[in-house]
Amino acid sequence: MKILVTGGAGFIGTHLIETLLEHEITILDNFSNSSIDEIPNFEQKNIKVIQDDIINLNQIKNSSLFFDLVIHLAAQINVDVSITNPEFNHKVNVIGTKNVLDFCVKNNIQNFIAASSAAIFGEPEKLPLTENSLANPISPYGESKLLMEELIKDYSNKFNLNTIVLRFFNIYGKGQSDEYAGVISKFIKQIKQNEDLVIFGDGNQTRDFLSVGDLTAAINCAIKKINHKRGLCINIGSGKSTTINELATLMISLSKKDLKIKYEIRKKGDIQNSLTSVSCAQKSLNFNPKISLKNGIDKLLEF
Repeated sequence: MKILVTGGAGFIGTHLIETLLEHEITILDNFSNSSIDEIPNFEQKNIKVIQDDIINLNQIKNSSLFFDLVIHLAAQINVDVSITNPEFNHKVNVIGTKNVLDFCVKNNIQNFIAASSAAIFGEPEKLPLTENSLANPISPYGESKLLMEELIKDYSNKFNLNTIVLRFFNIYGKGQSDEYAGVISKFIKQIKQNEDLVIFGDGNQTRDFLSVGDLTAAINCAIKKINHKRGLCINIGSGKSTTINELATLMISLSKKDLKIKYEIRKKGDIQNSLTSVSCAQKSLNFNPKISLKNGIDKLLEF
């Protein structure tokens, strides 16, 4: 199978490509937050790379390139950046997605999987979230991902594209950049530097943490189930709720270091509580998360 992965040189992309090496992989990335050196087994596995930006697609928009599948991971994912520069956020997440969809239509590429986010839900009234929960984003980032989902559904119906949108919850794993790292990666950095762990807010906010290993398994499940899907949106998480206080306590315990927890003012745009049901992912994709938070963090601390 010929697969194009936008944002394939990023944190999730590099982990995903490790699971797709039996296929012909082409990465499209602007390398603004990554490096070609981070692409696994690049020379040995003959992975093709196109350095381009989804905002304009200068390198490929007039090209005739065929792929069996596009996996669209390229995005602006920083909530703070979306607040300070909402226009750029919209260009990348909405206009950029439209450009990739137009490329698919022009080249008769029928299969499209895209990364969305739990941020579309904002502050939920009821937990756990399901695919039918009210979308009410509280940040420009969440708004852009919701617009992206609607755009994909529209293209799917208009052009008969097979499309699945995966709403990622709190993903963690080896290789997250400092700028875009989630709380787990930031805690690990503080632990390595023998610093107290910093929590923004009172630490009672909850998250649904999912290992990047489980996430790539979910994407592979979506690849197998892509036929005849028309804008199917599925929540991808662990189905387990953890407070940030519980997370910090666990990580200090696993590190075996004498560290404390410090509290600072809660950040604007942060969601208080987040948790998804995994029943739809189980039924529609045959996806079941397998990596516990304790085991996932233990492995990260080894690195």
